Amino acid sequence: MENGVLTLHTTLSPEALSEKLRRWEPWGHRIDFDNGVSTKDFKRYVPFSEQPLNKFGLVEAAIPFRDMSGGRLLDVGCNTGYNSIHAALKYGFRCTGFDVVPQRVEISSFFSQLPGVNAEFFIASAETFSRREEFDVVLHFGTLYHLPNPVLSLRTTFDNLRPGGYLALETQVYDHPEDANICYFMYMQNNDATNFWALSRSVLTKCLELVGFRQIRQLKLVSAAGLAKYMARIILVARKPETPSVRPYALQHINERHLA
Repeated sequence: MENGVLTLHTTLSPEALSEKLRRWEPWGHRIDFDNGVSTKDFKRYVPFSEQPLNKFGLVEAAIPFRDMSGGRLLDVGCNTGYNSIHAALKYGFRCTGFDVVPQRVEISSFFSQLPGVNAEFFIASAETFSRREEFDVVLHFGTLYHLPNPVLSLRTTFDNLRPGGYLALETQVYDHPEDANICYFMYMQNNDATNFWALSRSVLTKCLELVGFRQIRQLKLVSAAGLAKYMARIILVARKPETPSVRPYALQHINERHLA
């Protein structure tokens, strides 16, 4: 990674790679290749991320990735797999990523094959994906506010972590100055039918605590263009305790009710 950009090795010629990348236009994130090709040179979405690894770079200072070298990482809403592939290349993590968009899974698999990293990608839901206590780190970037049931996703994320594992979460939040418990139902914001809930920071923290997370730390809070009044994007990390804690009764069976 240099300046938040993932650069991938490839044996494909620039012409062959360019032909492949055109099939997946438009691009939302910059990925460079060591044969001189870059996704920034193709049709783009607006906005386009020039530095897609910036979120990962921020949480690197808060999570001891080097101490867990060779561990397991889960990438929730993996997009085109750049965070997983970077973690595999830099730290030797064995990575699992999933998304609900088939093309993103196809691209992620193709990108991971170029450097030959240990990663798998498939279609799955952030609310129901379950591999209990399999992962040391879960990346949950830009997905929570797209979910009708965000607390369910936090619960399954907690269960997928090994004791002592880390969650890195990036999402949208809504902080009304008169009531810290007000959340914003953002369905169809920016004409996006996948937008659902911007929780307040207070509610988000309480939900994390209710499902069992501890050591919750806010790393960054920033306003962004296109967001409604009182909204911002937050990046935080949290940890699953080494020893289990008892959840409130209302949350003890949330998976069973939704997965039955």
